[in-house]
Parts: sequence; structure tokens; C-alpha cells
Amino acid sequence: MTVEKERQASDAGLAGWFSRSALRWSLTLLVATTWMSGAFFATYILLYFGGSFFRGHATLWNAGHPGLFDAATPLTTLFMATHLLSGAGILLLGPIQLLTRPRGTVSLLHRCAGRLYVLLAVIVGVVGLTFTLVKGTVGGPPMTFAFGISGVLILVAAERTFTYARARRTELHRTWAIRLFALAIGSWVYRMEYGLWYLAGLRHVGHTSTFTGWFDQIMNFFFYVPNLIVAEWIIRKWETIDRPARRFGAAAVLLTTSILVGVVTASVVAGRWAPRVVKALTVSAH
Repeated sequence: MTVEKERQASDAGLAGWFSRSALRWSLTLLVATTWMSGAFFATYILLYFGGSFFRGHATLWNAGHPGLFDAATPLTTLFMATHLLSGAGILLLGPIQLLTRPRGTVSLLHRCAGRLYVLLAVIVGVVGLTFTLVKGTVGGPPMTFAFGISGVLILVAAERTFTYARARRTELHRTWAIRLFALAIGSWVYRMEYGLWYLAGLRHVGHTSTFTGWFDQIMNFFFYVPNLIVAEWIIRKWETIDRPARRFGAAAVLLTTSILVGVVTASVVAGRWAPRVVKALTVSAH
């Protein structure tokens, strides 16, 4: 009882108010930065992959993703285009779901965007899993296995999220929605992690053009397993951030992550995404 009173006393003063504000604004900044970065990635997908596909220049896909386009298998190309465009929609809708609630004045937006979000997640999971199993991946069996697990997990999380929403089991719906979000941003996380690796000057350390280096092997799982670990921590432990010191610590971590996301995004946009989009649009113009 004494410990609880001490906690309440420390939380009631200026430090308590300031720490709550710091945590709230640092979390808002991270969500905004992530959405901005995801929006850049979604735009890149739409202009580079979507644009080149619909204008008959899908061979450009192989510039940064060897073996992604194969003229001999047009159906798999269509599947991958669907997968990529659905993924772009997920990146744009995800933060809306995080910032809105199933009740209140924005409940209609939350429900409508949520249904579309789950539908796109199912498309991403089914199409990605089918493509992976039928065509394989550039990194061979290890990458195929890891990516296949990711697809299955996305489908499971999407089904659970939708089922619990329909049953109005709000807490379970929220739990699975967090897991789905963590899995659905995997393609973006994958680019950010490689972007950070390249930015650190380690482009040729553990990475090969066939994605079979030791770093590539780690990355086969690292674009979604850490996300799930963070999601589980948020689900189970977020409420334990109940003291000023803990809030300040969490705010510092969130702020640092926001800065990293911003720096890596700027680097990737300037060094990879923008030049590829310009090239795709230039080629399409001929």
C-alpha cells in the first residue's frame, strides 16, 4: 500500500504531468513518422511497380529485386502486382486504425477502413504465400520458408482480428489488430532495416545479390519476428509504464526510433526509390 501511495504521489506532480506528455507526444511523433515513411514507400510501389506494370515495363522490377518479373509466367506477375498494390494500401490504412477507435464519432471510419484493411491483408497473405510456394524466392529455400511463415501469420491475424470485431470482443480485437499491424508493415520494415544497414556503410557485409549472405539469412525472419515481440510487449506490458522515470525512458526510445526512421527514409528515398521512379516514368514515356 505504501509503495502504491508513493507511486501516486510521484505521478501527481510536475514530473508526472511532463512524463505523460513526453510519452504521448513521442508516440504521436513515431506514428506520424512511420506513416510518412510508409506513405513514401506506398507511393514508390504505386509509381514504380504499378506504373511500370500497367505500362508494359515490368522488366524494371528485376533491377532491385532479381527474378521478381518473369515474362514466361504472366500469371505470377499479375499475382505479384496485386500483392504489391494491396501492400501499399495496408501501409496507408494502418495508422488510421491505430489513431481511431471502434466507438465514438470516428467509429464509422474505423469500421470501414478496418474492413478494407483486413481484406487487403488477406490478399497480401494469400497472393504472397501462393507466389512464394509456386515460384519460390531469390534467396532460395531459407527465404521461401521464412516468407511463407510470414504469409500464414498474416492470414491468421487477419482472421482473428475480423472475427473478434464481429463478435464485439473489443479487447481481443485490439490485441489481434496490433499483431496484424506488426506483421502487415513487414515489407516496409524490411526496406528500412536494409536501408539502415546500407546507411551504416555495410552494404557488402553479409549481403549478396542473391540474398544468401549471413545478414540476408537473418533478415529472412527479422522483418517480422522483432515486430511481433514488440507487439506482444505492448499488449502485455504497456500499462506497466506507470512512473515518470519509465515514461521518460520509453519516450526517449520512441524519439530515437522516430529519428532513425526519418533519416533512413530520407536516405532510401533519395538513393533508391526516387531514382527508380524517375527511370520507370522516363522509360514509360517512350
